[in-house]
Amino acid sequence: MSTQPGKSSAIEHTVERIRELNDRIVTSAKSSGNEAIETYERMLENLAEAQEAAGDRGAEWVKEFARAQAAFTRQLAQAFPNLLERLTSRGKEIGGAAGDQLRRVPGVSRAENLAKGSLAREDELPIANYDDLNVNEIGDRLETLSNVDLDKIEAYETRTKNRKTVHDKISTLRD
Repeated sequence: MSTQPGKSSAIEHTVERIRELNDRIVTSAKSSGNEAIETYERMLENLAEAQEAAGDRGAEWVKEFARAQAAFTRQLAQAFPNLLERLTSRGKEIGGAAGDQLRRVPGVSRAENLAKGSLAREDELPIANYDDLNVNEIGDRLETLSNVDLDKIEAYETRTKNRKTVHDKISTLRD
């Protein structure tokens, strides 16, 4: 069977595109970890088996290919949620550990509390009905709060009424 020069060139061009695509997929799968590369390998094995089984059967090959693709999709659907769950879990562990380490740096914990307080709503504050209280009532309640809660109150107070008397009382309690 002779191949026409134009057809041969088109086939070679298509084969080169497939190789480039395969290289991209392998590179991406490598960066995603062992499970991703193994899943890709299983997909290629399924595809190779389907192609070998199809031989020269034409339309039958398409059916076998579709079955191989469906099997790959099922394997991928099973593998990636597990992989993502493990990656998410590990990310939370690393992030939590990093956050703990950062909080040990002087001033970071206070900055975190101030940030939380500046975004807090009244019902999230450690003093109930805060906005309804006068300065003296707030001052009395501040004495029982931890530094974390004082930071939250201070940030909330700065954002809302910004009363000097409340700020002074917080400063006195910290000293």
